[in-house]
Amino acid sequence: MDLSTTYLGLKLRTPLVVSASPLSQEIEQIKQMEQAGAAAVVLGSLFEEEIETDPAASEGFRVGPQAYLKHIAEAKRSVKIPIIASLNCTTLGGWISYARQITEAGADALELNIYKISARASVTGGVIEESYIDTVRTVRAATKIPLAVKVSPYFSNFANMAASFDALGVDALVLFNRFYQPDIDLEKMEVAPNLTLSTPADMRLRCAGSEFFSAKSAPASLPPAAFIRRTT
Repeated sequence: MDLSTTYLGLKLRTPLVVSASPLSQEIEQIKQMEQAGAAAVVLGSLFEEEIETDPAASEGFRVGPQAYLKHIAEAKRSVKIPIIASLNCTTLGGWISYARQITEAGADALELNIYKISARASVTGGVIEESYIDTVRTVRAATKIPLAVKVSPYFSNFANMAASFDALGVDALVLFNRFYQPDIDLEKMEVAPNLTLSTPADMRLRCAGSEFFSAKSAPASLPPAAFIRRTT
């Protein structure tokens, strides 16, 4: 059976794309995923905020730009399947700089892990949506490699946002970003990490989001990719 398809303009042997996770931290694991049938691998995100907050931590792969770029190049040498980088930045300058460096490192495509949450009552939904559009427009101008945007399910009109991204030249959407939801330890009065595993029920939201692409109002040229990530 021929399961070949295309994603981000890349020819894939199957629709199985490994989403960003700790599995991609080691080259040997990427090799194993290719051998197991993965058609492409998305690396974990490079976070500008972590780099700026703790420059000393930049020696580690998860936050260090040089190590991240080296990891891209090594992965490209080690496997034949596409390697898709992921990026999260807090400034337009960061988006431009790191997108260009990732391109130069040889990534086949780039996933924009845009994570914007405002707690200010004065910030309207329109302002937040425009910030997404500005980010995508900026990165699209900075690199020619295929772009995917990992989006939130909380836009007031998802179909409209999808059409806006399509007009900017985005090649795919990833449905949906899972926002970090920490807990509060009432005894210690501290914020406590709370990373939970995905469940089969999470697929319902992805399926609902995909339905927008069968509607007449949705852009026909922009394919969705529904990823479920199990966080460990």
